[in-house]
Amino acid sequence: MNWQKEAVSELRKYKARRQSLDSMAERRAALEDAFRGIRSAAADAAPVQGGGSRMEDSLINNIVERERLYWTIKATKRLVELTERGLAGLDERQRTVLEKFYIDRPPDHIDWLSEHLCYEKSRVYQLKDEALYQFTVAMYGLTDY
Repeated sequence: MNWQKEAVSELRKYKARRQSLDSMAERRAALEDAFRGIRSAAADAAPVQGGGSRMEDSLINNIVERERLYWTIKATKRLVELTERGLAGLDERQRTVLEKFYIDRPPDHIDWLSEHLCYEKSRVYQLKDEALYQFTVAMYGLTDY
């Protein structure tokens, strides 16, 4: 496993994951409302060969989707928390460098960072590598022994 590629991947996905938590929570609430609105299946009718009614199918589909969404939200929250823990382990300069490289990348990010931090471009790349290492250690623990 290449720890640098994994760390970069986590940083690039961070913003979208954080935003998706709100939309997934709204979707789950809508499913719960729909579930309460679904009438129960009739017990007096015999099911047609091989299956239940459309109402039963709606109930089952809703239950399955809510359960899958629950676990997706839980996993996404954990990944967001891990990324935030990694970012919290950085100083302000390191965090700014990683944010501009991977999370919220403006046009001409290298020039922006070079001007903002008053460093040559080559030093900005060195800072990025150092910050990425620190982020990985803070997020996952030591990467090598």
